[in-house]
Amino acid sequence: MKYSMVGIFGVFVLFITLVISSSKLYAEGSEKESGWAIGAENKKTFYVAHWTHTPEYCPGRSGDGAKMLNKFWEGRKKAEEKGIRILGAYVTVTEHDYFIIFEANDYSAAVEFFLPLVPSQTGKIVPVLTMDDWLKIMPK
Repeated sequence: MKYSMVGIFGVFVLFITLVISSSKLYAEGSEKESGWAIGAENKKTFYVAHWTHTPEYCPGRSGDGAKMLNKFWEGRKKAEEKGIRILGAYVTVTEHDYFIIFEANDYSAAVEFFLPLVPSQTGKIVPVLTMDDWLKIMPK
């Protein structure tokens, strides 16, 4: 299991990197959808968050660390009020990694949700597309 979760995430990151590097960043004037900004606040973006820590800073090693992690996870109720919906959360216990898949329409609310992890964790939040959405826009 150790390599399968990390390996899957590595393949995922490679795929996203290839997608981004092989596609145009901006649409040409004629390619832009009419009224593209209308209703943008209702569109959700999917994200994969990857957080990790060293064994020395593992929240499971101290009562304070466990309280911090519990407080962080309880914060998802408040995050839901701000439009964040957790779709899945996974831990590689022996590797000290968290993978959290969520959707949100406000990136700053997502960053705020993860702030409790910042003192002891290293992380990144990556926007992603579903495979179906990618196939709709993929160059043919």
